[in-house]
Amino acid sequence: MKKHIFLIFFLSFVTVHVYAECPLDHFIIGINEDSISGTDDDNKLFVDCRQKYRSSGNWYYSLSASIFSDYKWRIGEPGFDGFQGTNSNAMYTYDPNRCLAGNPNEDYQIMIECISMPADFRAVHKDYPQFTINQIGQSFNHSEIHALRGDPHMHMSFQAVDGISLFWITWQMYDALGQYEPSEPFTLVFNVKPLAGDLVVDGTVDIYDLAELSYYWLKDEGSIYNDYYERADSNRDGKVNFLDFAMLASNWLDSL
Repeated sequence: MKKHIFLIFFLSFVTVHVYAECPLDHFIIGINEDSISGTDDDNKLFVDCRQKYRSSGNWYYSLSASIFSDYKWRIGEPGFDGFQGTNSNAMYTYDPNRCLAGNPNEDYQIMIECISMPADFRAVHKDYPQFTINQIGQSFNHSEIHALRGDPHMHMSFQAVDGISLFWITWQMYDALGQYEPSEPFTLVFNVKPLAGDLVVDGTVDIYDLAELSYYWLKDEGSIYNDYYERADSNRDGKVNFLDFAMLASNWLDSL
């Protein structure tokens, strides 16, 4: 009896620890971003960004020197997690309205694809280094890792050749089995705060960024959960409007 009680306690501790107590930042993968059934986003993938840049307090992560000579400058966050509907102790990941339905890698295969990154940078899965991204167009199957590990919680290492240059990686998710619609792109920035208005992050404010601003134009629900519309809401007032356009215009054609 005592052994059973101890086992239950241990499993409960592990579950809470894995889902709720990890000190590292994570994107949370889900569907139905507005959490309302019957709307256009019911089957559309998205990432909850509430933990993005949580420890930095800014719009970038600083890379730190490591003991490794190859890609010496590194950081071990953010990783990926997923909404789920069974463990109510999971705190921020428990949301039955936003969790994916079915078995990972059988009913859905969530591919996380790199659509933009500079040279001399890479993203590596900490437990499965074969899932290494160092070129645009490469992807990894999050659902395969989910199935292998038994949960969607995973850690990434982001690595670069120096600790002062602007580095970034832009991801987009899609379901290889077609059950869910692709997500919007989402970007991580490292070492340097990007210029206000550099929304399609590449170090320069140009026509591509203006097009991105127009995509979010007059949306009014910017928050930490969507990273203020991927920084289109530059002043973080929740709205994308002329104030944000003015910030973009002030840096027009400027480069880092």
